[in-house]
Amino acid sequence: MSRWLISLLTFLLLIQASPVHAQTVPPWKAAFVRDGNLWIKINQEEKQITTAGKVTNPTWSHDGHWIAYIKNEEIWVYDMQSKMEYHVYHKGATNLQWAPDKNVLSFKDGPVLDISDIRFDKPKSFKNVALAVDNYSWMPDGSGFLVSASANPLPDGWTNPLLYKVPFDVDQEITDLTKNVQRFFTIPSTLRKGNVEVLSIGTSSFKWSPDQKWITFIVNPTASWSMDSDMLCALSADGKRFIVLDEMLQNEKWFQWAPQKNVLAYIQGGGRIVFGFKNKNLTVTEIPVVQSLTLTPKHFVDLDFTWESDDIITASRAEEREWSNDPSKHPSPSLYRIRLNQNSQDKITFPPAKFGDYNPYYVQHLHKLTWIRSNQEKNDVWIAEPNGEQAKMWIQNIDFGEISWPQK
Repeated sequence: MSRWLISLLTFLLLIQASPVHAQTVPPWKAAFVRDGNLWIKINQEEKQITTAGKVTNPTWSHDGHWIAYIKNEEIWVYDMQSKMEYHVYHKGATNLQWAPDKNVLSFKDGPVLDISDIRFDKPKSFKNVALAVDNYSWMPDGSGFLVSASANPLPDGWTNPLLYKVPFDVDQEITDLTKNVQRFFTIPSTLRKGNVEVLSIGTSSFKWSPDQKWITFIVNPTASWSMDSDMLCALSADGKRFIVLDEMLQNEKWFQWAPQKNVLAYIQGGGRIVFGFKNKNLTVTEIPVVQSLTLTPKHFVDLDFTWESDDIITASRAEEREWSNDPSKHPSPSLYRIRLNQNSQDKITFPPAKFGDYNPYYVQHLHKLTWIRSNQEKNDVWIAEPNGEQAKMWIQNIDFGEISWPQK
């Protein structure tokens, strides 16, 4: 056999023996609460993290390294690498938010905005960032915060709620909490849409459009009033244009931007649910054009939704019904996949009698649709293809709504 032929055969054998590297499939991963304790599930393996106390609000850091949560009204974090749990802050803290670009955790203690630096393997002591904060969000690049200060009553009426920018460098010492604060926008004292008018007192947190040129948030009136009627608003990022979009309830999950387009989806309609399962309409509008389209058919209500892509929304939808104190008489929603570009709406889940499908959430990095199937007593997490096919139960028996998915 010639030397050339031997070399060729050897080369072909090496190619055949070389391993083929398939594209890495990210693991299915979620943090959830069961019977008051924090659990983590990765693929098919569950692990209990806490053993005593009441846990709520598990929240992943941007890189999936940490999970923050409230345990017995205190802030704790769990390190996914060291498998250690750390105490961050004493009782009274609320509104946990991770920075979008680094492992820094922000939270509120009353009207004071604080941060805890968790970048170097374990939490450091907290820092005060701003005072008199009603609500807040991180700036999209992590350079600081956008905060609101609520209106206050005076002898001659209410003041206006104000928005401020608070630039912040986590590595710098703060000696004056008012020095770098920049007044950004004054919200009008009353807001009107059609024949609905509300008094402006406070705000929700803030959500930026994909191109970061627009900010949306809810303006709420006094506490009892806000349970029935609030206003969804949009503000240009330069503070020069303010738009009152529509009446809705104070539910921050109920307004979401499309992944890449300046299209906002929200559930329109006033009136708390105890007045009946009605007047909750999934609506989309393009900003700043404000051309709105109602997607909910007559005699139905939409109770939650998630964006799959710029053209596809999945909604949790049920038939209209009057309120009943008997949970078994509440409507049981199913999931509907709405294609905006095809003007089609298809029912994709069919829960058994007395069960409903709630809290749809599209996990972008997995390309999977998830939701909670519940009969008001038992709550299971289901996962499926985006069109509802190959649906299967993934987690049994969680505390309703207490599940969090990492971003990647």
